[in-house]
Amino acid sequence: MNFRLIKYTSLRVNWTILPILAWLLLSTGLLVAQATISAGPLLLHQVRTIYVAPSSDDFVLVVKARLEAWTVVGIASKAEEADAILTCQTESAIVPTKVAVWRTIAEVTLVDRRSHKLIWRTTKSVALDRTRLADDIMEQLKHDWRKSANAY
Repeated sequence: MNFRLIKYTSLRVNWTILPILAWLLLSTGLLVAQATISAGPLLLHQVRTIYVAPSSDDFVLVVKARLEAWTVVGIASKAEEADAILTCQTESAIVPTKVAVWRTIAEVTLVDRRSHKLIWRTTKSVALDRTRLADDIMEQLKHDWRKSANAY
């Protein structure tokens, strides 16, 4: 065998296969980009299980009881088992009007467990009646959930 002939032989490129390889590389990159984009937070109507984060305020227990009565979503006992995490923060204040009124302001947020991005948030306030406040929050959640499902 003549090794000098092998050493100096130029490599021939098959030009018909290069566009196919380029297309495969491009499509792989697009699939990776799509997977990255679709890893965003869930839409509200896609949430099936909610973990209610504990709070020092008892109001979160009232909201949790309303969630348990709503059969569309389930309540998870651990954060790792849930699709989303619900947190509730309340603040009570005396509002000066003609007659001083004691108001409770509640901010409820629902965050995607995996991406930690906000899915839903509402702020409601009511004078004296915390059960009515919890009912208002649940009505807002149900309304926004239906709106999310219809938009999808």
